[in-house]
Amino acid sequence: MMFGGGGGMSMGGMGMGMRGGGHGTLLAREKAELQTSVGEVVRRLAEVVSSQKRKVFIAVTTIVVSSALQMVPPEATRYVIDNLIPTADIRMIVVVAIAMIMLHATRYLLNYISRYVVAAVSQHLVYEMAQRLFENVQRLSLRFYERTGTGDIISRTTSDIQVIQQALSGGMVNSIIGLFTMLAYAIIMLFLYWKLAILVYATVPLMLVASYITSEILRHRYLTVRETMSNVNGVLAENITGVRVAKAFAQEVASTQRFEARNRENLDANMSTAMVQALSTPAIQMISALGMLLVLGFGAEWTMNGTMTIGTLVAFASYIVAFYQPVTDLIQINNTIQQALAAAERIFQFLDEKPEIVEKPGAIDLVDVKGHIQYDHVWFAYEEGKPVLQDIVVDAQPGQIVALVGHTGSGKTTMINLLPRFYDPNGGRILIDGHDLKDLTVKSLRENIAVVLQETFLFAGTIRDNIAYGRLGASEEEIITAAKEAHADEFINRLPGGYNWQVGEGGASLSRGQRQRIALARAILRDPKILILDEATSDVDTETEMYIQQALDRVMRGRTVFVIAHRLSTIRNADQILVLNHGRIIERGTHQELLAQGGHYRELYEIQFASLSSAPSANGHNGTVVPVGAIPLGQEQS
Repeated sequence: MMFGGGGGMSMGGMGMGMRGGGHGTLLAREKAELQTSVGEVVRRLAEVVSSQKRKVFIAVTTIVVSSALQMVPPEATRYVIDNLIPTADIRMIVVVAIAMIMLHATRYLLNYISRYVVAAVSQHLVYEMAQRLFENVQRLSLRFYERTGTGDIISRTTSDIQVIQQALSGGMVNSIIGLFTMLAYAIIMLFLYWKLAILVYATVPLMLVASYITSEILRHRYLTVRETMSNVNGVLAENITGVRVAKAFAQEVASTQRFEARNRENLDANMSTAMVQALSTPAIQMISALGMLLVLGFGAEWTMNGTMTIGTLVAFASYIVAFYQPVTDLIQINNTIQQALAAAERIFQFLDEKPEIVEKPGAIDLVDVKGHIQYDHVWFAYEEGKPVLQDIVVDAQPGQIVALVGHTGSGKTTMINLLPRFYDPNGGRILIDGHDLKDLTVKSLRENIAVVLQETFLFAGTIRDNIAYGRLGASEEEIITAAKEAHADEFINRLPGGYNWQVGEGGASLSRGQRQRIALARAILRDPKILILDEATSDVDTETEMYIQQALDRVMRGRTVFVIAHRLSTIRNADQILVLNHGRIIERGTHQELLAQGGHYRELYEIQFASLSSAPSANGHNGTVVPVGAIPLGQEQS
């Protein structure tokens, strides 16, 4: 029996039928739009760190106490000037000096504790959000990956979360300290000399208005920055993956230009943000300067007419400097916080994504599988009004081999993508052993299916790890047995390290044929009742093809198999051959029956083999495994 081998993985994800990709439509938005209020974003961030309440309490307490202690030195300065210096009380001056040293030492200790605890909380935030994001992305349906670029997913899982961590560990601490300090100094100034305090308070509304306006603008622009950064990462990931193609076609310059275009967009977005920052800083500083001028002007007059003491004016000047100092810091902190809020919104967008494939309440596990598969008048469309599959009816008995043939775009890949429930039909239903797929748990369904893809994918790691991916926890003996059945054991043992050989990213250290056999071993180890194969032997050498087909011939026995066939010579012994055209099954039957009909299948057959010197015999093929590449065109053995 001759069937084309496929490379790929055992239910590690099917790359077939991906109708999107690249940068994805999520990256194609012309303008970044905010969809969540600041309060809601902050609330959700707080929910993430809710398990760290004790640490948060310690951090806030130490920050508040440290800030409160900061209020003492100006008052001590006033007391020394107004009371101790005029009386020349040296002993009390020394006492005050020693007390100030102890106070600063205490503040430094509290600052150390607060920053360490905040760092622990922020690192927990990074861990928790990355974990939640990855777990949710893993649950999402294939449509999500079709419209979302790899660079976007990576950016949100890494750099966006890192921005939040930096804001929490640095910006949030400084903002809490700054706000508390301003509030405390405002109260102290009110009691120290309320007339001057009122003058300072008059500048606060102007600051709030300026801060609000710049915050809203910055948040929008930082969202654009994060998305343009995702575009940069997307192009980078794509060009690293496709570097061989770029070099083969001498398109390094074109790749560089494409990266430069995305990089330029990111630069422009950052410069737009920098412009807002540059405008906001002088505006806030001018308001601060106005407050200082009012205090010095009126304070000097009131001091000269004896209404207030020089010590009070000096102390008030110290307090107002301390009051306005956090303002400048808060401008920079505001930039960090707005960037973090924009990053958080992007992360929550992914966390809010819901999988399209959802188990119904009370779904049952698929057990004791026989492999009876039925497509009951199935319809499917990726886009509404554009059906890809139309009224598909199939009845595959346990142990049968069903081959799907047809031109590119006829619906073959979509049809088998429905079987592991990567998508749900828009109409009709699919049954396994009489159970509608929607009545089964997704995990039990996919545990009984193995997929060998046309495009082989291996994970970075050892050969042993990649084979064991088919069934985690398999013994060493089972792994080796699967490799032998896939005709992989021999070449594995010739490699340095054998089964411990590192395959590299995507299996880069192995040939395509070797990767295919490891992928097949992975499927064999799973020992499924249902097997999906996508032929992948058309561009390997004859010897490798023979090995793969021999292995497939053994592994298919006793299983229900769906094969996407590109070489019609490989499916002559299939129990059913389904010919698809524009999403419909237009012919079905065995190899001999379809040739005898003289329809679309025979046309495809003749296109592949140019002309047949003789028709296949009525007895059919004898089942001997023969490399397809060894059959001359026009002289296929029958």
